[in-house]
Amino acid sequence: MEKYRDYSAVDFLDDESFLRWISNPTQEENDFWNGFLKKHPYKKAEIREATLIFNLFHSSENKLKLTEQYDLWKRIQNESKTSKQEVLLKFTKYAAILVLVFFSGAVSYRIYQDNPIQQQFQLAEAIPAAKGEAMIVLADGSTVSLDKQMSEILYSRDGKQLIVNKDTIQLKPGSQAESVNKVIISYGKKSKIVLSDGTKIWLNAGSQLAYPSVFTEKTRQVTLVGEAFFDVVKNPKKPFIVNASDLSVQVLGTRFDISAYPDDKVIQTVLEEGKVSLKYSAKGILGQEHVVEMEPNQMVELEKSTGKASRTMVDVSKYISWKDGMLEFERVDLGRALKQVERFYDVKIFLSDQTISSYKLSGKLDLKDEPEKVLNVIKLTVPIDWQRKSNGDFIITKK
Repeated sequence: MEKYRDYSAVDFLDDESFLRWISNPTQEENDFWNGFLKKHPYKKAEIREATLIFNLFHSSENKLKLTEQYDLWKRIQNESKTSKQEVLLKFTKYAAILVLVFFSGAVSYRIYQDNPIQQQFQLAEAIPAAKGEAMIVLADGSTVSLDKQMSEILYSRDGKQLIVNKDTIQLKPGSQAESVNKVIISYGKKSKIVLSDGTKIWLNAGSQLAYPSVFTEKTRQVTLVGEAFFDVVKNPKKPFIVNASDLSVQVLGTRFDISAYPDDKVIQTVLEEGKVSLKYSAKGILGQEHVVEMEPNQMVELEKSTGKASRTMVDVSKYISWKDGMLEFERVDLGRALKQVERFYDVKIFLSDQTISSYKLSGKLDLKDEPEKVLNVIKLTVPIDWQRKSNGDFIITKK
């Protein structure tokens, strides 16, 4: 028993006794491992991580759902203090061990397919589609380009037809596990999506949304990277759940906005109408789960670094005006506001002095104007000036 005191998740996955216990345990093995955990409770994190990895690869008939895969990927990433490449190497190490242990079984078949975690979330782990092409990635791997600045995407009730900017596409049939679609919106563009249940979603620049063609499970679950406004069709029998980074938002029918860009320090949720339930966990794989119930005109901000949430009353219109081509601010950090301007215009804005980022900005920006005019409006509120370089980038300086 003592040899397991210093085991990592990788070590547990390479141990035959542990693998027997989590796959087909005897009473003797249950007694041993339960006794081990009672004596060494600090190893629960590694054991839970190893179990999650095992379950991902080992069950060929019970594939993990998109949201379960996403949760697993985020758990691995949150435990890692290293780069994205090293996180993927860590995941690959798990796969290699399991291939060796279960080479002759169904596991090897699933591992040698395209890595489901990498396939689903490799785009989401970078800043989404910053300079790339806006597109829909269909379940069969084919893509549909989104050329317009504002694309409209509509799914039929049965999920068999997709209408993109008035062009109709017949979707290929597939199992629920295979029917995940992704919309990837580059900087400088937006999209309105109508899902098969009638829910409307406005997807902001530099964002991604993963969702099924049709909802067949007990809940309607989607995954968001970036920002989106949701107008959810009410269905008491089938709650709607948005997974966004470290946050899960559950609703029955309501209107709300989530901003969860990878390069922002906070995840921001603003409720316009109805009720939502926010769930998030403290840092660490066994972090305690917290639930926040939101009322209309409330904003909850979750700090990524600390896992702490704060709630305030706000004017919701200022936070959802982006979908109508406006940006409104009330004492918002200039750095955060400029990030939104960057995403909308697909430009780069650099600060000559990082203290400029903390300037407070209030006012309204009309995004129908050119970026130069928008920056001139900002100059009226905060003491800055700007220059445009030959490559199109902007430099913000103190006045």
